[in-house]
Amino acid sequence: MSQTVQLPNVCDFVSRHLADVFDTMLAMKADLVPNAPLPHFAERVTGAVGFAGETVTGAVYLHLSAPFANRVAAAMLGLKPEEIPGEHDVNDVVGEATNMLTGGLKSWLCDAGAECAVSTPAIIRGTSFAVEVMPNVERECLVFECGGERVMVEIHIKLN
Repeated sequence: MSQTVQLPNVCDFVSRHLADVFDTMLAMKADLVPNAPLPHFAERVTGAVGFAGETVTGAVYLHLSAPFANRVAAAMLGLKPEEIPGEHDVNDVVGEATNMLTGGLKSWLCDAGAECAVSTPAIIRGTSFAVEVMPNVERECLVFECGGERVMVEIHIKLN
């Protein structure tokens, strides 16, 4: 496995890639907010995609407030937020954005010698939940400012 597969390098890649995904797919600017406190969402929509291989396993979680998830869905679908028919469409878009983010990470990991595959996206909705870290898994949370809203990317990774 390449020396580049270390948590700080993974975080650097994810930071750049999230900005690219939001710019390309949503026409939204997303800026990393270093050392930001973790946002509290009254209601949130979280996309989750796992990745696994012989030398690396983990997951990426994309946390958005429910109102911002609706705005993101509208942007990707070319609609106004009030035109989104329901949660199903919002879930699809958040899942797809998480899939694009994790897919880029998968490609980066594979290029670095840590071959892996990704899972299908899952969605978690709620007002009060936490994603627990398994033993021996490193966790990093990155907070971004996007369109006046906070977005959090949570990375869980274990280098085997």
